[in-house]
Amino acid sequence: MLEKLVSAKLKIENTDTNPPEIFQVQFNPERYTIDKTTTWTTPGEKGKLVPLVFGGTARKSISFEFFFDTYAEEKDVRKEYVGKLLALMEPTVTTSPGKKRPPILLIKWGEFVFKAVLERLSQNYTMFTANGTPVRAVVNATFKQFSTAQEDALNNPPGDPTTAHLVKDGETLNLISAKIYGDPKLWRLIADKNRLTDPLHLNVGSLLEIPPLL
Repeated sequence: MLEKLVSAKLKIENTDTNPPEIFQVQFNPERYTIDKTTTWTTPGEKGKLVPLVFGGTARKSISFEFFFDTYAEEKDVRKEYVGKLLALMEPTVTTSPGKKRPPILLIKWGEFVFKAVLERLSQNYTMFTANGTPVRAVVNATFKQFSTAQEDALNNPPGDPTTAHLVKDGETLNLISAKIYGDPKLWRLIADKNRLTDPLHLNVGSLLEIPPLL
């Protein structure tokens, strides 16, 4: 798994364009951070000690630190890289008359797949040409997991980078099971986890949650 990640370049696909517009990083990140939170409330009157009440779970978020360098070309790093990331936060997709949203993204890095929206972007410029043009940047990007109402209803929000698989043309569950687990007979674990009724017919481009082997 690690060898595949090292050899592949991380890319971000805009799923709302046809064909998908792709942003590819200049250098792969050295690490990423996954955050998942739960909500707890304390109902009751003030001053009284009451039990915590579980309020539910929030979607995962994943954060990367990207490094961009255009010093050798003396090009503006904002135009070459940073601005293209910023564009993914702009509400360009029409959802209904008068309403728009930013695009939905697929972050891909080898077998790593995360379906998300770009929630936060912090830019730090660290090198400049004589005329003040930035040529080096460190960008911290946070992506929030995205899922549809149907996926939420199945309790299967896609996109945990450690357990998600993007279905390709011609794949079946037993082929996926053989690739991931090394045993095609374990396909039922994936079927049960994703509540699939037909293991031979999968939707190309869909994300499957892959349960760990205990």
